[in-house]
Amino acid sequence: MAIPLKYNFRSLLVRKVSTAMTAGGIALVVAVFVIVMAMVVGLATTISEAGSPDNLVVLRKGATTETFSAMNLDQFEVLRYLPEIRRDADGTPLISPEIPVQVLMDRIGGGRNNIVVRGVLPVALKVHEQVKITRGRMFEPGVNEVIVGRGLAGRYKNCTVGSLLKFGRNQWKVVGMFDAGGSSFESEVWADVHNIQADTQRGSYFAAARIKTAPGADAEALQRRIADDPRINLSAITETEYYEEQAAVANQLRGLGMVVAVIMGIGAVFGAMNTMYAAVSSRTSEIGTLRALGFSPGAVLGSFLIESLILALAAGVIGVVLTLPINGIETSFGNFMTFSTLAFDFRVTPLIMLEAIIFAGAMGVLGGFFPARQAMKMSVVDSLRRA
Repeated sequence: MAIPLKYNFRSLLVRKVSTAMTAGGIALVVAVFVIVMAMVVGLATTISEAGSPDNLVVLRKGATTETFSAMNLDQFEVLRYLPEIRRDADGTPLISPEIPVQVLMDRIGGGRNNIVVRGVLPVALKVHEQVKITRGRMFEPGVNEVIVGRGLAGRYKNCTVGSLLKFGRNQWKVVGMFDAGGSSFESEVWADVHNIQADTQRGSYFAAARIKTAPGADAEALQRRIADDPRINLSAITETEYYEEQAAVANQLRGLGMVVAVIMGIGAVFGAMNTMYAAVSSRTSEIGTLRALGFSPGAVLGSFLIESLILALAAGVIGVVLTLPINGIETSFGNFMTFSTLAFDFRVTPLIMLEAIIFAGAMGVLGGFFPARQAMKMSVVDSLRRA
């Protein structure tokens, strides 16, 4: 026979101070867990959403990012005429030569960050289909004009349409703003690739190329051809895989966040254990009475475990609710793979909330087990005698 749940609820309400302190500790741990996981998910999503499954990133062999890659004009010219590349209605190959460079930009409110300025051609808008001009227009080729991602607006100076940006050796007029579906491109400035070549004195070299494959094309065969053709001798990887590798920093943060949460969780477990031990000590007569009424040792164990679990789950819900206001808040993070700063949103997903509640429940069970075991072992006579 199980002990009624109302007994556990009443017990928690009677011990208001200790219950509140324990619940506060667990709620704090849960809140930290949710915040870290929301940051990790937001960062990983922002990076991964930049990739398209039918796009290839072409880099120098051995290069892991565009920052450390280079290709010459001859290699690019052979690339652009490969039959596996999709063409638009005018027959233009959908291949985008690109040069990402890092520049220091002034933050509104003080400070400076490294931001990617990506040299591209107008065809980039057809290769990167998620990028849409939302204000103004596309820059004119050969002119010192730029378009900026919406993630920079309101965070960095001179990132509004009509403003003048100063970087490199020139001033650049902002003529448009673009949306990139929440991807990392929204933390970039785009300019004419030939102007960037001239400004950075790169000659005719590009850093990388993005290719949109033709419908039905064998992407793996194309990757092998790009690697094996001596005229090209480059490496190609799908954009999806490329950005999954770029998101490695987010996975490292996830591991670090879990370590921090576990360390804090151990403290919360000891807090819950202390509360439940105090409850057992102050309720010896109740335990003896329950046993005298015919409740088994297992029922007593289950009752105290349930009480600890109720406390922890309630605290977990409070911790999750406290973090809901951060959902959608924009922040920024330094991407150590590209040495640039990304803007992204905290994302408190249903899965994170479920994991946080489970984490809270685990803390409650661990914190309540040994006190509950002690209560189970009490004999009827000893419990009533010590009352």
